[in-house]
Amino acid sequence: MYIILALIVGFVLCLLIPYGTILAGAIIFALVADNYRQTMSMREDIRSIKHHLGLMHKGEAEEYQIDKQLTDIEHLDSDQLKIINRRIEAELEKESKKNKLR
Repeated sequence: MYIILALIVGFVLCLLIPYGTILAGAIIFALVADNYRQTMSMREDIRSIKHHLGLMHKGEAEEYQIDKQLTDIEHLDSDQLKIINRRIEAELEKESKKNKLR
């Protein structure tokens, strides 16, 4: 419904204002971008509900876990990232020492 209203407003802007076409295009772009953001948010909510209820296939569940870990890492501060990096480096050094001994 609001798309039809936006088209009518855009048409009126195009007729009455000299740069109305640009303004109408910007408004339509903003509506599309907002709709996409809301759709992605709903998709993530549905995925978390499916995971919580155990309705995901094995591949979907693994992909969900990986995506969740990536988003959790993106929200860490620099100190926590440094600690994680040190742990990873220590594990890699241990593995390389084990491989050298073989």
